[in-house]
Amino acid sequence: MYSTLPYVEARNDSRIFSERRSVREYEEQYGILRAQALTPRESLGLLEKMLGEL
Repeated sequence: MYSTLPYVEARNDSRIFSERRSVREYEEQYGILRAQALTPRESLGLLEKMLGEL
């Protein structure tokens, strides 16, 4: 059994995935998103820049 179980919530549905293949797919997708995400400091800088352009 996995210690990580993806939980997906949508407008009229929510699910917890426990099938090995699904868990691996969601872990991979999450890893890609984390790799592409800005750091907290970079996020703050971007927000400050955007606010300055208003």
